[in-house]
Formats: sequence, structure tokens, C-alpha cells
Amino acid sequence: MNANITTYHFDQGIPGFEHLNKFYFEHVGDNIPMMLMKSTDDKDLSLLVTSPFLFYPDYEWVLSDSTKEELGIMHEGDVEIWSIITIPADPEKSTINLLAPIVLNKTKAVGKQLILHDRNYSSRAPLNRI
Repeated sequence: MNANITTYHFDQGIPGFEHLNKFYFEHVGDNIPMMLMKSTDDKDLSLLVTSPFLFYPDYEWVLSDSTKEELGIMHEGDVEIWSIITIPADPEKSTINLLAPIVLNKTKAVGKQLILHDRNYSSRAPLNRI
């Protein structure tokens, strides 16, 4: 792993992988708006993530004060939001998880997968909406 790569600590892990607490983000390739979120503890685990705003520009929700406090978020510029992508055998049916975004505090290198209680969003929203 490159010494310049930031490792983020997830206090509670992420749902399904609660035992894994450290992740870093690696570029997939030039001009590809996605990253691999890789576990430092399990070299076989990597999740494909992207900015949900690229595919759903109207995506919005309120970050609770308790989450801000938990992640030590003091300024909006500290926050980075990612969503996990699932690519099945038929890539045309790829989905993005809008119900459980990854919230990062870039300044403190901590993160959390937040479960939204908003019925307007799906954990399997279509990635290809054309």
C-alpha cells in the first residue's frame, strides 16, 4: 500500500463486515468516476464505490448532529460521500446503494456507513437510468 494513501477508521465496521475497521480508497483508473474501497484487514475484500451525486444529482438528506459529533465533523468541507455499487452478471442491471451511504470525515480519517431511514431511497437503485 502506498504511504500517501489515507486509511479510514470505521469504528463499527460496515454492515456485513463489522469486524473490519480499516479501509482505504484506490482509484480504479483514469477518468473513471469510481474507487475501490479496500479493507486493510482482509486483502480479499474490496467494494466498488462512486459519488452518488454523479448518478442522482437530486440525492440529498440531512446528516444528523449525532453523526457529525461521532465523526468529528466541524465543516461541510470535511465530508465526503460515497455509495456502494453492485455489478451483477449483466452489467446493465448494476445498482447503487442510496439507502446506506459511506460518510467520511477526510480531516480526521474516520468513516461510517450510515443507514438512512428515508423510504425514498433504495439499496438497489438503478445505476443505468437511461
